[in-house]
Amino acid sequence: MTEHALPDPNEPPEDVASLYSWANLHGGKYRDFSASRAEIREKTRQRTEEAIEQERLRAQQEAEAQPAAEAAPDEIRRREFAAQQAAREAAQERARQAAELAAQRAAQQAQAAPQGTQQSAWQQPPERQPALPPHLQPSPPPAPAPSQEGASSPQRAPWLSTDASENAGRPAWLMPERPESVGPPALPPAPVDTLQSSRDHLVSRWFALRSVFEDNVPAQSAPAPTTARAPVLAVFSLAGGVGKTSLVATLGRVLSARGERVLLVDTAAYGLLPFFFGARDQRPGLIRTFSPPVASGDAPIQMITLDPETLDSDLATAEALTAEILKHARGVSRVVIDLATASGATTRRIMRLSPQILVPLVPDMCSVVSVSSIDAFFDHTNGTNGKPALPYYVLNQFDPSLPLHLDVREVLREQLGDRLLPFTLRHTPAVSEALAEGMTVMDYAPNSAVTEDYSSLAGWVKSLSAAASTSFRGVRWSER
Repeated sequence: MTEHALPDPNEPPEDVASLYSWANLHGGKYRDFSASRAEIREKTRQRTEEAIEQERLRAQQEAEAQPAAEAAPDEIRRREFAAQQAAREAAQERARQAAELAAQRAAQQAQAAPQGTQQSAWQQPPERQPALPPHLQPSPPPAPAPSQEGASSPQRAPWLSTDASENAGRPAWLMPERPESVGPPALPPAPVDTLQSSRDHLVSRWFALRSVFEDNVPAQSAPAPTTARAPVLAVFSLAGGVGKTSLVATLGRVLSARGERVLLVDTAAYGLLPFFFGARDQRPGLIRTFSPPVASGDAPIQMITLDPETLDSDLATAEALTAEILKHARGVSRVVIDLATASGATTRRIMRLSPQILVPLVPDMCSVVSVSSIDAFFDHTNGTNGKPALPYYVLNQFDPSLPLHLDVREVLREQLGDRLLPFTLRHTPAVSEALAEGMTVMDYAPNSAVTEDYSSLAGWVKSLSAAASTSFRGVRWSER
């Protein structure tokens, strides 16, 4: 028999009629496939649009919820506080339940123990437990000391804690066992509660209760107010004419306007510092107080002029200058010292007070050359802590319209870096005019630009070291 091969349905037939039928059949399949693919694409596009819409709605809801959350921070804090309070109360309740469960277990163990078994003091039966006030109840004995080498001691699981609050919520068989005591602890002797002992205790402890038992209460001196040591700022210059004294006077005046009680110290025997506050003489060696006008409300300024040579010859000690300054600095907020020009000996004595050093410079060639010498001097002059105190520098009498002043400032920035203050004290004839009127430029021209510069300087000084404050805690009031 001859086998006939079956025709391939995918191959095109030879006759025209069959060819049209074959084309219609495969064309329908292609059309069905194209329609399915178009439907899938449409569904994918719809899902993408839905996801984008959901993301937009979620972002809109978050944007609407954020102002509400920012507008009600107090409500959020109240809710957090309430949640924390509820958590603490729940923890306390669990600790109380754990303590009650432990007490029940201890009572069951005490009932199950034989009559001859020795019991601890806090597990004694009611008929043997002495009645004591609550503040004299014996506390449980401490945990046994670690066993010596070779001795056997029961091991406790490391994850178990003896704190009842930490074991709250655990089953009873996971609770740590109480250490067994060897014998009942010795009770402390009860104090003799007599009327005389109570009276003596009250009289010795409380001041106001003495009047109940005594008619004439002896007066006792109240503790003196504690005052921290006032910070010290020393103004130094290697040459005259840089405005050192006017800087000290004006800085003290600005600090006084900010509520600080300042002590100004002039170490030149015949300095001009008192004349900035209306004085007509110098009076070296005397402490002077300059009070502002009554309506101003500023703090008074104290001033003293000290001659180091006279102090050393009178007291025959190298520490006489610092001792005199510390004696007058009690109760002040800050000490500002006007160092004598180019006086190395006086500066070395002042360095025992560990001061901050400020050097005013004028924008000229002399200041550029002298900076290295000033740094070398203070590099070899140590304070009380044994470390050199490098000074800070400030440009005084600065005129921004002069190219030389601008160039000198740039050179000093390269040399000093952060030790050159970022602001300057501008040049103005009002400083000299104010001294001629017996006042500082702050009182003579309060609205001038240089007054703002000194306000910046005072802010820098306060940020460098906080003013000393006086504490009156424990000081009793008295009737005069």
